[in-house]
Amino acid sequence: MCEQATNAVPQIEGRKVKVFAVTSKKRMALPLLAGVPTLGESGLTDFSVSVWHGLYAPRGTPPAVVAKLNQALRAALKDPDLIKRQESLGLSVVSDNRLEPANHRKFVESEMARWSTVIKAAGQYAD
Repeated sequence: MCEQATNAVPQIEGRKVKVFAVTSKKRMALPLLAGVPTLGESGLTDFSVSVWHGLYAPRGTPPAVVAKLNQALRAALKDPDLIKRQESLGLSVVSDNRLEPANHRKFVESEMARWSTVIKAAGQYAD
């Protein structure tokens, strides 16, 4: 099974699944997963998969509205309680650079290019 930490940790704690590696570039800070090697450490080099999220608005949303949403998102992601909660789930808050709408767009486009090759090779599509 390949699952994000937020869903896998209870299964690992309940001994319903055994964890062999994490797909991130670095080991996870969660105490339960801190000793678990990355796939890179396990021999699968140049492999990294992480869960990410974004906040989106419909095309044509006025730039002032996008800026106001972005400002609110940045404020929320600086909240110490939110950061602590995210870290307790094995998540990390993205860098300020990724919070720029144009930079997030570039990131999403790079992820689409990265995974489209895999999807096409596998011949799998969501219909």
